[in-house]
Amino acid sequence: MPSRCRSMPSAWARASMISGPSTPTCSRATCSISTARPPDRAMTTLVALAVLLSALLHASWNALVKGGNDGWLTGTLISFFAAAAGVVAVIALSLWPAPHHWPWLIGSGALHAGYFILLMCAYTYGDLGKVYAIARGTAPLVIVALAGPLVGDVPSWKEVAAILVVVTGVVTLTFEPGKFATADARAVILALLTGSMIAAYSLFDAVGIRTIGPELELASVAYGSWLMIFTAIPVLTISGVIRRGRIVPYLRANALQGAVGGGIGVASYMLILFAFANASVASVAALRETGVVFAALIGTFVLGERFGKRRIPAAILVALGAGAVRFAA
Repeated sequence: MPSRCRSMPSAWARASMISGPSTPTCSRATCSISTARPPDRAMTTLVALAVLLSALLHASWNALVKGGNDGWLTGTLISFFAAAAGVVAVIALSLWPAPHHWPWLIGSGALHAGYFILLMCAYTYGDLGKVYAIARGTAPLVIVALAGPLVGDVPSWKEVAAILVVVTGVVTLTFEPGKFATADARAVILALLTGSMIAAYSLFDAVGIRTIGPELELASVAYGSWLMIFTAIPVLTISGVIRRGRIVPYLRANALQGAVGGGIGVASYMLILFAFANASVASVAALRETGVVFAALIGTFVLGERFGKRRIPAAILVALGAGAVRFAA
């Protein structure tokens, strides 16, 4: 590896290095780092489009999990093929991290594995539209509350208002008073836990990609590839225990579905990593909630789930809130 400055940059300087203008300058004896104000993480049109595409892709692979003959095994195949794509990218592009990068990559993989396992459990008890909406709608509230102290992204009042519009739409889309059976209650609890895990990995990855991203070639690809690899290890291990003897036959029968889902999953999250590096984490998380609308539509027209009259204005509210996030950020 080429020699680098050995002093650790400040959080502001690390953020500046991602956007370009404030980079460390090194001589033989010194390493000076600009301590100028951190860059304005206003959401550009390019970042917004990346997040919207990511939301569509994310809802699509969730539909594959829910629509599979065995949702758990379908999710396992998606994780396996995502990791396989990560291995290919790492080898082909020589994306080898430095020793101090490993805690970020392993930690991210562990959080994503927890999210993935909770999500597959939630789909056992609830339909795509509701589980996806609860999980995705929980995350922005947690992120807004913690993004300032943990990441340094303090949302403006306009961003907070826009995010609340999105969350209101998600709640309206999801909750139907008096219609929760026992299975629905379990699905709601698991979906809420999934949403909390989404918030955890979003905040962790926002800091991670901004911290080690400037030191990595093809940062989003490298970070995303390694986290997919580390995510798959616990997922495959647990699946091997609870679906013993069924993984290989299921793989043979559903390899194409798993490969498509894995490719979609990898692309979806690499787009989000790009967005985390260039815009505030709260705005990115809120705009990604447009996936709730995509999931509701896919659930209705592909999986045959009931949309319901109250879901129409709720979906519109989510879309309007998402648009407000783009222009408020």
